Amino acid sequence: MQEKNTTESICLIVNPRAGGGRAGAQIDKLRHWVSQYFERAEVLLTEAPGHATELAAKAARGGTDIVAAVGGDGTCHEVVNGLFEDEKPIVPSCIFTVIPFGTGSDLVRSLRMPLRTEEALAVAASGTTRMTDIGVAEFTTDTGKRSELFVNVAGFGANGEVARRSNQSSKRFGGMVTFVGATLRTLASYKPQPVRITAKTSQGVQLWEDELLSAFVANGHYCGSGMWVGADGDMSDGQFEASLLRPTSPLQTARDFPKLYNGSLTESSGVTRLVCEEISAEPTQPDPVTIELDGESCGQLPATFRILPKVLPVRAAW
Repeated sequence: MQEKNTTESICLIVNPRAGGGRAGAQIDKLRHWVSQYFERAEVLLTEAPGHATELAAKAARGGTDIVAAVGGDGTCHEVVNGLFEDEKPIVPSCIFTVIPFGTGSDLVRSLRMPLRTEEALAVAASGTTRMTDIGVAEFTTDTGKRSELFVNVAGFGANGEVARRSNQSSKRFGGMVTFVGATLRTLASYKPQPVRITAKTSQGVQLWEDELLSAFVANGHYCGSGMWVGADGDMSDGQFEASLLRPTSPLQTARDFPKLYNGSLTESSGVTRLVCEEISAEPTQPDPVTIELDGESCGQLPATFRILPKVLPVRAAW
C-alpha cells in the first residue's frame, strides 16, 4: 500500500443513490478506505438534487484541499458548479477529483480514473494534478435564461432527449444498457430540427445552418456511457471539440452507430467537426431543441457554450 497523504485534506461528497444505491450501502466501507489514504478526510452525503453543489462550496470555503465527487456524472456536475462563483473558482487552489460509484461514469473515463474505488482513492491521494478547462453554458429554460458550468461534455438535439429519457429510467440494467436503449428509442422517434450555429475558431467565425440530429460540445472525451465523442480533444487546450450530426437514412445511421463508441465519429456521414472556444446555437423554427450538460437534461436552445481555460486543478490518472 502507498504512503498515506498527510499534507492534504479531502472531502468526499457522496450521492447515496449512485450505482443503484451501492454508494449509500457502502458508506462505512468508503470511510475505512479513505482513512487508509488520507490523514484528514470527511465524508458527506447528499440529501436532494443540488445538495452536492452546496456541500462543495462549503468545503472549498472551509479550506478543504481536495473535493471529491463520489457518484456518477450528475454528482460530478453539481460538485464542479459548487466550486465556482461568478465563473471564478471560490478557492483557486482547491483540487477536484472523482471517485467512481455511479451509473454514468463518463468523466471517470475522460480522466482515466480506475473503476475500483480503492484504486481511485489512491490516485486522489497521489495522482497528477493538472489545470483543466471548464465549459460555461448559457441556455434557455421555461423560466428564463440560466447559466451553468460543465466539466465533460454538453450537447443538444437528440442527445438532449436521450439524457432526459435516461435520467427518467430506473438504470437497473447499468449505464451502457440504459444509454444505448434510450439512444435507439430516441433515434426511432426524434424529428431533427433546423438549427443555426456560430462557432469562434482559430480561423475566425464559422457558420453552420442545417437540420440537426445531434451536437456534442466536448471538453472531455466521453459521454452517453462510453460514446467517444472527443477523441482528439484535450481538457487543457482552451478549446472544445464540437461535432455536428446531420440526419441520415436509417440504414446509414445504423452503419455509423458504432463510430460513436470507437473514436471515429468524425468519419460518419453528415458529421461536421469544429474546434472552437465558443459555440452558439439557435433554432430556426419554433419547435424546442433540448440541451444537456454532463448527461443532465437542463434546458433548451438558444444557448451559448464558452470555454474557461485552465481554471480548475483536477487530480486524475492523466
